[in-house]
Amino acid sequence: MDDDGMMLNFAPTRPRPVSKPKKPTQQPANSTPSKVPSIPSRSSTDSRSTGPVASTASAPVETTDEAASASSAKYLHGKAQIQSSLFTSNPSIKTQSSFVSSTKNDQLPSNAPGAADDTTNSFASLGLGSELIQALEKMDVHQPTLVQRRALPLLLGPAQHQQSAYDLTTPSRTKTKTKSDVDVVVQAQTGSGKTLTYLLPIVQRLVAASTYHTEKSSSSAAFGDRTIGTVAIILTPTRELAQQVTAVLQQLLQLPRPAADSDYRRLHWMVAGMVMGGDNKAKEKARLRKGVTLLVSTPGRLLDHLQNTKSFDIRHLKWLVLDEADRLLDLGFEETLKSIMDLIKERTSQPANNTFRQHLQSTVWPRARQTILCSATLRDDVKHLAGTALVDPVFVRGSSQDGDDDLATVVGGSKKKRMDGDGDEHMDSNRKDHVIDNDDDDDAKFTTPNQLNQTYTITPAKLRLVTLTAMLQQCMKDKRKASKVIVFFSCCDSVDFHYDLFANGGNPLKTDLDEDKDDLLAILDNHDDDDDDDDADDNPKHKKHYQQQQQKNKKTKKERQEEQETFRRQPSQVSTLLSGNNSNGDGVSVYRLHGDLEQQIRTLTFSSFSEASSGVLLCTDVAARGLDLPNVDRIIQYDPPTDLKDYVHRVGRTARLGKAGEARLFLLPSEMDYLPILKGQGMNIQSVTVESVLANSFGKLQHVYEAKAQEYQNQLEKYVLSEEERVMLARKAFWSSVRAYATHAASEKHVFHVKKLHLGHLAKSFALREAPSHFQDPNKLKKKKDAKQDRMPGKQKLQDKDSGNKSKFGHSKHGNGNTGHGGGGGVGTQQRKRKQYDHADEFAIATADYMTGGPTTKKKKKAAKAGGN
Repeated sequence: MDDDGMMLNFAPTRPRPVSKPKKPTQQPANSTPSKVPSIPSRSSTDSRSTGPVASTASAPVETTDEAASASSAKYLHGKAQIQSSLFTSNPSIKTQSSFVSSTKNDQLPSNAPGAADDTTNSFASLGLGSELIQALEKMDVHQPTLVQRRALPLLLGPAQHQQSAYDLTTPSRTKTKTKSDVDVVVQAQTGSGKTLTYLLPIVQRLVAASTYHTEKSSSSAAFGDRTIGTVAIILTPTRELAQQVTAVLQQLLQLPRPAADSDYRRLHWMVAGMVMGGDNKAKEKARLRKGVTLLVSTPGRLLDHLQNTKSFDIRHLKWLVLDEADRLLDLGFEETLKSIMDLIKERTSQPANNTFRQHLQSTVWPRARQTILCSATLRDDVKHLAGTALVDPVFVRGSSQDGDDDLATVVGGSKKKRMDGDGDEHMDSNRKDHVIDNDDDDDAKFTTPNQLNQTYTITPAKLRLVTLTAMLQQCMKDKRKASKVIVFFSCCDSVDFHYDLFANGGNPLKTDLDEDKDDLLAILDNHDDDDDDDDADDNPKHKKHYQQQQQKNKKTKKERQEEQETFRRQPSQVSTLLSGNNSNGDGVSVYRLHGDLEQQIRTLTFSSFSEASSGVLLCTDVAARGLDLPNVDRIIQYDPPTDLKDYVHRVGRTARLGKAGEARLFLLPSEMDYLPILKGQGMNIQSVTVESVLANSFGKLQHVYEAKAQEYQNQLEKYVLSEEERVMLARKAFWSSVRAYATHAASEKHVFHVKKLHLGHLAKSFALREAPSHFQDPNKLKKKKDAKQDRMPGKQKLQDKDSGNKSKFGHSKHGNGNTGHGGGGGVGTQQRKRKQYDHADEFAIATADYMTGGPTTKKKKKAAKAGGN
């Protein structure tokens, strides 16, 4: 037993083997742990760790197991890992006054519905039927917003206040002036109800077409045939927005049945459907063959079905909606939209089916296709699209300007024309010249809801990660109030990295000392009494068992892939890191959403976060447009948007429909010139210092929150550097973020320029202790090389042929006894005769004699000379 005790003392001091060291001279394989603590000691002498602040926030001295972990992490990362302080060598932050608009704070919410007791601006007064109003009440929508009050009378047209198609022919109605259908451009703030603005008129008119009066007409007077095909198409830029619009549309179609004592009856035939990329195309074709009355689609998949699905019938198309038109153009769908418009124009020019012709002549149906364009901004390209896709459009603004809350505008040249809320102004007098005013400077400015609290935090690059962690912990600290937060990143790789970090970074890591204990227990269990006198380190049996145990503890590649696949397919993860020091121990649900995810995962994540009462969504700008995620009370822009209009759309995910919300913007000290740009757009933005963010979450005293922040940073760095896969994930996020930073608009290059970044400090925000030496992912470089080989297959073939000729030529020389200089000269001659590869050689035209492999002219001369001799 004494020998066992000696083994217990010496086993932990056995050096742990490091896998594949790149520089063995720096860390010998048989080095003792007594030399390992030199890594943290180097940070104390580093210039970044000096200063009075470093003494209060410096990292604690690492133990032997932590030092060994850092030593092994050195080789994973490829550089010596120096643990530096967060609060030294940071750039100074200039004092900035908050950009506050004094006129905006006193105003009521700009996108809120009207007052409940306002009967003059209710849905009933705007012309909606009672059944549709009941459906809206089930959706908790009771009063219209400003943009809805302005646009609904125009879009309802002749169907305003009508319950059935029969009511349109009553004498009381025919005496009044008949309204005409117009194309409409809707510009409104985010969260103001644009989706219901265009859906309600379409559904109302179809409901009126399918309703009949039991005494004054028969069921044949109503329309209810699904085989008419698609009568309304709604185009959206993203799949998530298409899913959201489809969900709202299906809720609207769940109309209550007419009361038993009512004189009206309705035919049920309307079907809502959706087609988009990523879904099963064969199933979509089957649904279109049966008939989809109202179709929601993304542009690429719609064009595909228009070109290739013969059963897709749009001859009787009456409504076309371009939702988020500016985003459609931003994503490069301009040519796709032109092709779609050409095909729609070609198909709708065909005569209507005789079966439906009589019903379609009713004024409840638009006589020509009605096009609706919705956009938060009216840039030049959006105006051009409106000029080509719409006919004499009416412009509806969804914000209060000049005190007119009930006016829509038809713009002709530089002259504006007003219409009252009922749309009874003589619109046909000058319709030919009605275009959107290009000189309207107000359209170029972006507006945000009045009740939105906008703040910014100037954060040094090294403090970004811990500041974001502290901010999210503060949001989730109060469990009595459910909180939903959306964090925007610039790229997909950054989303994946932070998702993995927040999900697993708070879990305890298995240290090297724990592994040593496990190995020691295994050795003791299998110890042979006959070898008690042998030293454990010199016993081959123990060494072999130790290596087997090490191999057993390591997960196989297949096991790691299975874990990653399971992790990737789950819509959310529970984070103990973001829960902070809550006594109840409940974790925080973390979600992610970006364009590189599979469609099934994106759909599941979107629905899960929408239904959740609290959580954190990490996403790219794929979630910045049009999505109505309920009860989101805070937006964090961790990476500034590459375009100013994206700022407006990002913050528009909160403070919707009159509710309060907060938006926080992260900026580096070198990016402070971005604030005057926001001020120029009239943004009401206030400053929140990084010290106050850390103090609210980690402790009020400076030395307390600095030490806590350093502790969190060290914990996250150890997690990242513990495995090679995590290091590569952090590297990819770093590379992609820097490349995304270089894509800012030219007008903002004086603010966002890569040369202003301190890459070493920026690496700390990705839990890396040193910046990667290059900005290219090795996997991507290999893919580029393989792709180049696929484009030029003849190059490798030629090189292989030359290699074969070279070896064959050398062998023949040696076979003839010509060695040394003669052999070398032969090889040199063969190399000199090698032809330079030309990319065009694959496609060059050659004669039949050349292709047979006959001798060249020089070879003929040599052969003739040899024959003469």
